[in-house]
Amino acid sequence: MRVIMFLRPTNLRGTKGAYTTFRKALLSHGFTLVQPEVFLASVRTRRAAEHLVAQMRDVVPETGSVCALVLTERQYASITYLVGGPSYQELAVNQQGNVNL
Repeated sequence: MRVIMFLRPTNLRGTKGAYTTFRKALLSHGFTLVQPEVFLASVRTRRAAEHLVAQMRDVVPETGSVCALVLTERQYASITYLVGGPSYQELAVNQQGNVNL
């Protein structure tokens, strides 16, 4: 399963620190930056994905927008690249996702 977090920070004064803290929390919980403001983590089960989203809910900034999307491996494999191909980060996460953790 894959958990994708989409961030949309605000330009409000004083919110930059909250998003910096949130990004660091994402990285410490196993997320990898795949696009600007898009983080991806690989987990074994839906229950683990729900637990990870719940952990992130505890540290989410109060402003802006943060969306979580949970995909199965089959759904994630159907990504179509219109220009270019997978980035280094996406290849690294894909290799991690294919290994039995």
